[in-house]
Amino acid sequence: MMPTLLHLISTRTPRTFTHQTVLVMGLALLLLLTACGGGDTAVAAIALTVEATAVPPTAAPTIPPTATQPPPTPTQELAPPPTFTIVPTETPTSEPTITPTATATAVPPQNMVNGLTINQFLLMDEDVQAHVREIYTLGQELGRNPRTFSKVGDSVVLTPHYLARFDSEQYKLGIYANLQTTIDQFAGSFSRFGQVAHVGLSSRTLYELGWADEELCLADENAVDCEIRLNNPSIFLIRLGTNDQVPAAYETNMRKLIEHLLEEGIIPVLGTKADRFDGEANTNNLILHELAAEYRIPLWDFDLVAQSLPDRGLSGDNIHLTMSGANDYTKADVFEKGYPISDLTALMVLDAIRQTVTAVTPPATP
Repeated sequence: MMPTLLHLISTRTPRTFTHQTVLVMGLALLLLLTACGGGDTAVAAIALTVEATAVPPTAAPTIPPTATQPPPTPTQELAPPPTFTIVPTETPTSEPTITPTATATAVPPQNMVNGLTINQFLLMDEDVQAHVREIYTLGQELGRNPRTFSKVGDSVVLTPHYLARFDSEQYKLGIYANLQTTIDQFAGSFSRFGQVAHVGLSSRTLYELGWADEELCLADENAVDCEIRLNNPSIFLIRLGTNDQVPAAYETNMRKLIEHLLEEGIIPVLGTKADRFDGEANTNNLILHELAAEYRIPLWDFDLVAQSLPDRGLSGDNIHLTMSGANDYTKADVFEKGYPISDLTALMVLDAIRQTVTAVTPPATP
C-alpha cells in the first residue's frame, strides 16, 4: 500500500497540490504506516516526500490594467470649490467731487404752503420782476399810491372771508410772521371791496355802464376807471372767469383790462380760480397763463394750490370756497380750507411784489 501512495504523490506535478494538501496526505500516510508497523522508516519516508513535494507559495499574479479598465484610484473626498467674494477695487484717494442736488438748500417753511413753494404758485421770473419794476416806476410818476391795491372779482371776492381778515384781529400768522410787513403796507385795502368786486361780475361787464356805484362814480365812468380814480392803487389783484362762458370773449376782455392797467402804471396780477364752472377743460385758467407770459406780468396760480385741498377747497356749490372761523395759521385744519389758503397765498404774492419794487424809491407824498 505504501509504494502505491508514494507513487501517487511523486507522479503529481507540484502545481497539482498545494502545500497544505501535501501535508494532509503525509499525515494520512503516517497513520497508515503506523498502523502497519512501518516505524521509523515510514516517518523518514514521509519527511522525504513532504520535502520533495512541498511547493513554496507563490504571489498572486498581478493583472496589468487594460485601456477599458483603468486601475482604480484612491478615493479622495474633494473639497468644494472655494467661494470667491468680489471685493471692490480701491478708489483713488483723491477727494470726491460733491455734486449739488435740488435738496441741497432746504426751502424755508415760510416760503411754502401745503408742500408747494411760492415759486410754484407765483410765476414771476426775473424778466417779469424787471417789468413789474417798470410798471411801478410809471405808476409812481403818475402818482399811484404804493400802499393800496384793489380786489377784482365776482361773489368769490365780494365776501368778508376774502382777505378782509388781515384788516382785523382774526388772524395769526404763525411761521408766516414775516408777512406782517406787507399787511401793514397795504392796511385798509384788505377789507375794501371797491367798484370792481360785484356778484356775477365778468370780464365783459367790467366796462359796461351801470355796474359802478352811481353815488361815487361819474355818469359816464365805467367801474375800472372809477376804481382807479377813487382808490389810486398800485396793484390790481384779479380773479375773474367763473362767469365767462365764451373763451374768445374772455381773452379779448382780459387783454383790454391788462393793457388799460399797464397804461395807468398799475401792476396787474392774474389769479387763477379753483372752480370749473366755465367747463372741465379749464380753458379760462389756461388763457390766464398765456396772457401772463405774453404781457410779462405776475400770475398767482391758486388753481394749483387748490389741488392740495379737500374737494379743491370748494364748498357744496363747487364755486365758492370753504371757510374757517379765523385765519389762524398755527392750526393744521386751517390748511384744509379754501378761503384761508387763498388769503395766505395772495398775501405771499403781494409780499413778493412789495419786495420786488423796494429798489424803486417812490416820490414823497404831500
